[in-house]
Amino acid sequence: MFKIGEIAKQAGVTTRTLRYYEQVGLFVPSNVSTKGYRYYDDGTLVVITRIRELQRVGLSLDEIKEVIGLYFHQKKKVEAKEKTLNYLRVHLDDIDSKIKLLNNVKKELKEQMQFTQSRLVQLRKKGRKSGGSKN
Repeated sequence: MFKIGEIAKQAGVTTRTLRYYEQVGLFVPSNVSTKGYRYYDDGTLVVITRIRELQRVGLSLDEIKEVIGLYFHQKKKVEAKEKTLNYLRVHLDDIDSKIKLLNNVKKELKEQMQFTQSRLVQLRKKGRKSGGSKN
């Protein structure tokens, strides 16, 4: 059994993060002492690791909460994988849309930079011809 600080360190998260995960119902401590100390087993470390993996690929805590319990019930693993796959598809579509939007913005910025650059060159030439300053 691990104390909250020990398992947080092993999982690479803060104790505050673990308490928040508990608060939103992602998992519960294996044991809570009469003094209120939380204790966790190795299985909790596996759950925390899975939560972090799902967060990294874009799932929200609400989405993770929906599927995380299913991962650790043998009869529901297929259901968990299907739900996770659906969430990942939605996130991938969202990312593709954002990439398309960002590519359009990038194109517009490049066009604006080229226009501004050519306009700057024209203004500098005009300034030299009229004897004005170079700035």
